[in-house]
Parts: sequence; C-alpha cells; structure tokens
Amino acid sequence: MKYDPRDLARIFIRRPSGNFVEARYADVTLPSITLHEAVTARRTLLAKGRREVDTGAIVRTAIAQRELVEAATKRTAAARRGLASSKSKVDDRGWGSLRGVDSSKPVPFVEDTD
Repeated sequence: MKYDPRDLARIFIRRPSGNFVEARYADVTLPSITLHEAVTARRTLLAKGRREVDTGAIVRTAIAQRELVEAATKRTAAARRGLASSKSKVDDRGWGSLRGVDSSKPVPFVEDTD
C-alpha cells in the first residue's frame, strides 16, 4: 500500500501482478485531508477522551481545525492592515505627522559630549 501524504483520500494498493490500483474513501463525500491534518485531528480526538474514532470523525475534526486556522489568518491580516493604515498618517501637504516629537528638550550631539 502507498499513499500521498498531501492527499489521504487516495491510496494505492499493489496487486499481485505488481501494478497499483487506486482506492478512495468508502464515503466519497468526505473532503481530502493531509497526513499531518489527520494525525493532529486524531490526537485532538484522543485528548478529548474519544477512544474509538472513525474516518468521518477524523475528517470533520481536521476540517474544523482548518477553518480555525483560516479564520485566525484572516483576523491577523485584517489587524495588520489596520496597523499599516494607522501608521501612515500624512497631512494634506504630504509632510507627515510630527506627533510624538518633543522639541522642547535639546538633543545632544556627539561633538557636544567632548
């Protein structure tokens, strides 16, 4: 038996003649998952106390974890876009903003410290 770790929906079985035959999930409505997603989902189910896990439970858990990662990625990207837009505050003339600069205190130069 061989499989592609990027797509566990398909496995390849060696026949006595030496040729390989492709086999798929028994339930063809299940989406493809990777080996890493399957192992992580199985660990998650076992940590929750589920001792008997079937293919459907593993795939559903992997898809749920995939959706969590996608949602977190979108929130992170939105937060970064929000930070990027707040950093680029420029006035109408294009000079930028001088907020945060305290000009009442002199800045020492290296030559002044001699």
